[in-house]
This record gives sequence, C-alpha cells and structure tokens, in this order.
Amino acid sequence: MIKYKSKAQNITLEEFQQLENNYSIKLPQDYKNHMLKCNGINPLEDYYFLPDIWEDEINFFYILPIKYGSYIFEEGNLIGYLEDYPEMQVMIGVTRTGSLSMSLKKEEHGSIYVYYSDGEMHKLANSFTEFLEGLEICEDF
Repeated sequence: MIKYKSKAQNITLEEFQQLENNYSIKLPQDYKNHMLKCNGINPLEDYYFLPDIWEDEINFFYILPIKYGSYIFEEGNLIGYLEDYPEMQVMIGVTRTGSLSMSLKKEEHGSIYVYYSDGEMHKLANSFTEFLEGLEICEDF
C-alpha cells in the first residue's frame, strides 16, 4: 500500500461537486472517495508503476489536489500546454516524464493513462484504485 500524505487541506463534498458542475464532468466514484478522504497525494517514498505491456516503469510524482494547493486540478487542466490534451481526458497527476490523465469517456470512464507532451499516450490502469494498488516502491533511488 502506498504511503502518502495529503497535498493540501481536505475538501468537502460540496467543493468536489462544484468542480464537477463548473466543468460539466462526472468523475469516478473511487477517485471522488479518495479525494474527499485525502485531497491529492504526496508520496512519502519514491514509487513507480510498471504496466504489463512494456518494460519501462512510470515514476510517480504526485496526484493534484482538487483545491487548496500550489498546483491544483483546475490549474492542471487549464494551462496552455494542455490545449492539445486528448478530448475527454483530465489531468490528475504528474510523473517524472509526463502527466497522469483520467478518461471521462463512457466506455472507459476512470481509466488512467500516462500522457507525454509529444502526444503519446498509454493506458496504465482501468481505474484510479487499480493504479494506486499497482504502485511499487522504487528500491533503486
């Protein structure tokens, strides 16, 4: 299980719902539950995610808080370089080499991807929970 602390003070259900209403999106329940419990993730150790489909691991940095941080969900999804971000994807976190995105498409709602600035994108997990459960401690760092 990943060891972490919250990136920011807790948010309320109303604040979470306000985010969804402001952007006309519906975020997955497992992500919502986590964010209400712990607004973002700041890992206490170095973690990586190793997808089944390739040999290189994805070094995990953090999950953006919804509110109350120096770099929050709204900023991550509104800054200029994300203008070319894939449709129906939202940025939820950061890796060493790219960003973590979550699909809002009906057929893969909640799936987690790594997205690189050159437009390359790879699916990592079917859900936020599956992504968190797949994180491993980096012993080499």
